[in-house]
This record gives sequence, structure tokens and C-alpha cells, in this order.
Amino acid sequence: MKRKGISTSLIKSKASLIDQLPEAEVYELGFFRREELEKVIGSFSGKRFGVHAPFVFRYKNHHPAPTSLDEKERRDTYSVNWECALLARRIGAEYVVVHFPSAIQRENWLSVYGEAVKHFGTLNEILPVRVENVYGNDHFHTARDYASFLRDTGCTMCLDVGHLLIDSKVYGFSARKFVEELADLISEVHLYYADLQTYKRCHHAPWGDSEEFLDLLEFLKGFDVDFVIEATPECADGLEKLFSYWRDL
Repeated sequence: MKRKGISTSLIKSKASLIDQLPEAEVYELGFFRREELEKVIGSFSGKRFGVHAPFVFRYKNHHPAPTSLDEKERRDTYSVNWECALLARRIGAEYVVVHFPSAIQRENWLSVYGEAVKHFGTLNEILPVRVENVYGNDHFHTARDYASFLRDTGCTMCLDVGHLLIDSKVYGFSARKFVEELADLISEVHLYYADLQTYKRCHHAPWGDSEEFLDLLEFLKGFDVDFVIEATPECADGLEKLFSYWRDL
């Protein structure tokens, strides 16, 4: 079933700004501070929502490292994911979004693939897990890679359009074909635009005029998934175009 969602990235997950979020069928709760938890829970009571890991927790090195060859980093990521999933279930979340694999990773980490499968499979038993694709992982970035992992873990996919656009340029593949191959495994789409330059400047831009981005948005219209706006406030140009696309879904 198609639903229109809003990520709290739109207000940079500031609890004081929750009332400014547009009305949506589902919300995705991002990186709030732990001391804001009570207010956040109260604000979304009676609404449908999911949680984006780590939510109110934090990874040791700020970014998730589920495929790091450093065992301490990897274990820290798993521990935080576990805590986040348990809390998400307790507060009534429908799902939890978790990044996989580690972003911008050059070394071959496939020796720990089985460990990662076990971790995500266990997480998925707590609460439905939506695996968000990252960018810049030399040994894991194809549609086939993600399809295998999703089937091995029982999870579904949160297709992050911005990350996909970056990876399609870095590794030279078609973003649309990537989505076509994974169509049956996708449960959510993160809507925003990114390329390497834009990502450094303002992280999640609302809109871009690249042919690949516009073609992908047109193709995605036919999907029955959650379409979640995940723009961030650093860049405002194009936000109304993104909302127009979202409203017309």
C-alpha cells in the first residue's frame, strides 16, 4: 500500500520544531537527543511512524560500521542497532531503518558477511527492518548484492535515492536498472537528491535536474511503498518541487 511519509530530517530532528512538520500518513523519526524522548513519544502518539537507527542512541564513531573489519567498531554498531530496535518496538514503531553495509569502505570485508546476516536477521525478529543502501562500498553496491542480503536476512529495502545516485556515478551502473532488479524487495523510498558535490554542500538536497534523477522519480511513481521525504534544511531550493511530486503520488 502506497503511503506518503515525512522524515524528521526536514526539521533536523529538533523536538522543538515537531509541530512544524507537514501532515503525513507515516513519519520517520530520526536522530533526536535522548533527553527529548518523552516529548517525541508524546508528539507522535496515535500516529503511524517508523524509527531510523540510531534514533536517540549514538554510534561510537558517529557513523554505523556494520561491516568494519575492526571488531570493536562492528560490535558497537550491532549493540546500538539492537538497543534502537528494542526501543522502537517498545514505543510503537512499525519498523526500523538501518544502514548496510558501511559507507565509503575500500577493504574487502566479506569475511564478516555471515556475522552481518545473523545480526540483521535477529534484528528483524524484534521489529521489521528496512535496510537502507549506502554509498561508496567497493565490495557491496550492486542490486544483486542487496537482493542476496535481503533474502538471507528476511529484511526489506529502504531505497535511498540520494545514495543510489551517488553510487551509480561512482560505479557506473544504471540507477533505474538497480531499482528494477530490487522492485519486489523495496518497502520504502527516501526522497531527495544528491550527487557528490551536493552531498558535501548540503547533504540531502530536495531536488535536482539530472536526467537520471527525474527518470527514476517517474519510474518510482508506480510502486506501492512508503514514499518518505528525507530532505534536510541546509538546502531549501527545490523543496516545493519535491512536495509537488510527493503530493501527486
